Amino acid sequence: MTSRNLNQTWRDVVFKRYEADHAASVPFPVRYLINVNVDKWKQDMFIEIPIKIDVPIFRRAVLTFYTARHRVDDPVYEDDYIKVRARVIPPFVLTFNPTATSAERNHNAPP
Repeated sequence: MTSRNLNQTWRDVVFKRYEADHAASVPFPVRYLINVNVDKWKQDMFIEIPIKIDVPIFRRAVLTFYTARHRVDDPVYEDDYIKVRARVIPPFVLTFNPTATSAERNHNAPP
């Protein structure tokens, strides 16, 4: 019998995706949107890679980011290899009511 653990951390997902993108020679910069569901953050985050770097350097950059910021509420981070920031959802999106009239929706829209 074969048994596999299919659970992955957000870092595992990002590492695999970057390895595939690196091998496929996708154009850079690359930006990933991922839900990070850890104690402090529990939110979507953007991870931007401005230039193509080797996979081990990328892995080290992500681990350096996590080590530096995992105890802080705001995950903003930038170094020579990656930029990380939280995805900010505008307040009017959070209060969207699909049954509202067009006039009511326009009233809640940003200026």
